[in-house]
Amino acid sequence: MVESWASVVDLMARFADADDPAAAAGMAFDGAVTDLVAKLRRFDAIRLIEVARLALLPIAPQGMVPVVAEASAAQVELLTLVALAAHHEAAAAGIPLTDPVADQEMSRFVSEEVRKGLDEILRLAQIRAFAAADRADKLALVTLLLRGAEVWMRNSSYPEMVEATNRELLDGDPNVRAALNAELGFDATDAIAVLEACHDLQMDGMNNRIDAMRGAVLRAMAATHAGQVDGELKDLARSSLMSMFEPGADDVTVTVDAIAAHTGISGERVEAVVERFRLDLGSATPAEVVDAFMTGRNPMRTRPLVQAENGRLMLPHSALNVFAVRENLEDHLKASAAWDRYAKHRGDLLESRTRTALGRVLPGARYRDAFEYYVPANGCEERAADPAGYTKRVEGDHLVLLDDIAIIVEDKAVALSALSRAGRTARIRRDLTGIITNAAAQTGRVRDGIERDGGLRIEGEGWVDLTHIREIHTIAVSLDDLPTVLTATAELVRAGILSPENIPWTVSLHDLEVITELIDRPAEFLLYLRRRRNPDVTVMFSAPDELDLFLYFFEAGLWVEPNPVKVRAAFPFMPEPTTAELRRYRSQQPVFLSSRTDALDRWFHRASVGAGTAPKPAMASSPVATLVDELQTRNVTGWLSIGATLLSTSTDVQHRFARHGSDLLNNPNPNGLGRSLTVPMTGSVDPAEGWLFVWATRLPRANRADTEKNLSGYLRAKKHQLGIPRGVVFLYDEQTRSLVGAFYDGHIGPLDTTLTATVRSLRAASDFQRALHPNAKRPPDTVRSTARTRRKRKR
Repeated sequence: MVESWASVVDLMARFADADDPAAAAGMAFDGAVTDLVAKLRRFDAIRLIEVARLALLPIAPQGMVPVVAEASAAQVELLTLVALAAHHEAAAAGIPLTDPVADQEMSRFVSEEVRKGLDEILRLAQIRAFAAADRADKLALVTLLLRGAEVWMRNSSYPEMVEATNRELLDGDPNVRAALNAELGFDATDAIAVLEACHDLQMDGMNNRIDAMRGAVLRAMAATHAGQVDGELKDLARSSLMSMFEPGADDVTVTVDAIAAHTGISGERVEAVVERFRLDLGSATPAEVVDAFMTGRNPMRTRPLVQAENGRLMLPHSALNVFAVRENLEDHLKASAAWDRYAKHRGDLLESRTRTALGRVLPGARYRDAFEYYVPANGCEERAADPAGYTKRVEGDHLVLLDDIAIIVEDKAVALSALSRAGRTARIRRDLTGIITNAAAQTGRVRDGIERDGGLRIEGEGWVDLTHIREIHTIAVSLDDLPTVLTATAELVRAGILSPENIPWTVSLHDLEVITELIDRPAEFLLYLRRRRNPDVTVMFSAPDELDLFLYFFEAGLWVEPNPVKVRAAFPFMPEPTTAELRRYRSQQPVFLSSRTDALDRWFHRASVGAGTAPKPAMASSPVATLVDELQTRNVTGWLSIGATLLSTSTDVQHRFARHGSDLLNNPNPNGLGRSLTVPMTGSVDPAEGWLFVWATRLPRANRADTEKNLSGYLRAKKHQLGIPRGVVFLYDEQTRSLVGAFYDGHIGPLDTTLTATVRSLRAASDFQRALHPNAKRPPDTVRSTARTRRKRKR
């Protein structure tokens, strides 16, 4: 990656002084394409594609997951397009083909010239796009990200997951499946089987060539070792080597009959699939196909099968299969009478899968799915703020309630169009508005209703009181994978796709499903939601993929230091920021996260690599994990939000938290009173996110009800004094030394007379000299916790 970026930087410097950098880069790009085409014209296109496949694609023994940094599906696709277009162009012009060529000439050409030439073309195209971008266009970077993802990225989700989704989508509804069979002569299951069979048969052919080469070489070596010089054996060994690395066109392609025999699908249906997924470049020139590819218009995305002149078939690689099946068949369905049925089925499937994923990480929550509720229809109704008088009925996808937490989810099953992937700005705005902006607006509408009215008037249910909700999160789930775009939240805000006041966590269904499989405890999920939706996080961290962000959260917390001046404004009882705090905040620099998914890949494919050899990625062990789990097991009110707040602190602070109970028990009050320790949590610029933690002990003979009443009263009074909305008391019994209770308080209204008097008796809020700062977990060799606390007793 470093070398690739260095090459791009060198190219940028090369064109920086030109009068028109975009034109200069374009001329260099055209020259690189012309040079590559001139060199590869002499080779048979099918044979050259196979040699490139062997050289450029990751290949590993069966049961192993190939991870090769140099491998590039984009390079193989680009070479395939150029080679086929050049072959057609030469044939049309009557230019003779000089193939067959000298031994290993193609292999040397691919290793020495093709890789270098393709890299140059790809990088020059990047430079040309950078230079030509309109700096005044707020969508310019989003456009470049979409184009870049289309060129470089394949399978941002695991293909196995996408394939399963494709089957559910396209063959899950009997009417849709019947329409495909009637109108195309095959269904999605057939299409997947044919494409996979083509790949499998090609791999079988390669393995057979390897076996033949191995056998011939071993026989020749044995004969030579025995002193039996056998020219025929040597020739056989030599030819087997050549057929392995530079095989004939028929050796690397398969027939329709072979696919039919392999799959059990009739030849007629196989031919129908081939016709639908066969690559057809028409009269496009090499320059035209390269230019289209580099601007996101890759014809192989929906038609990846290459058909030779004799009708035999080749699949340059299998990474495009999952794209091709869904997008190709959806294109057909759009003009079919079955489209409306399919669109509804697609939406229902997304909602069902989203609900299942959330259920894994939010146990015990109350769900409202596909609900209708009322909002103000006009300014007059909004000013009146009377939910009983609202007349506009709207829909919501999911409202998830768990104690003081509300999670609002909108599902978006619409797909990003081919025009958007090709960088058409107007279409990008339209598509992203349909997927992201609308989802944000819809989730924000539910959130506004809860915050404005304290509840919702839901059709068929009436008024639902939600005044107890203290924390609201919004999520937009996309059926489509939108790599690089969904993680570029700051750019979406800059482009006006999202509002900085309303940033949902926008995630693809497949990423959501993987993340909820990785989560070990629900509190981790809530903490990720808090971090992921933090506007500062969206500016500070960039990644090509949501899973990279999530795994960095596991690794280092995804934490951004808040502005200490704003923290002080949110919590006025805190002292003025120190020079060290200001320096630490100002020294933060944006971070681009590279891929972190190797361990995840091994775990996902654990069935292939062997049971027990691939541990699941997990959050670093936490000193407060036992307490977090116990709160959930006891179903303590607020267990989810309390647990996430405990996990949000640095490891050093968590160690202290884990010791607070035993420290109090080991140092009983000599005056025969219980002990307590109060800690405000103020690591945010929003006072609504503040917490108050109290650890306390109960005397062996103390009345339980009185103790709990007194501590609960103190917690509420102290929260009121500090302006903190939520808090919890962890109560330990001095005799049994066990946690006997945890009492949550989310009261934010006025206090009664008794507690008002209690507030007057408390020590001044300014006595808290330094509140605990909930730093994220970070690598211990790079970050040292600076949090300090002053232990205080309740008065």
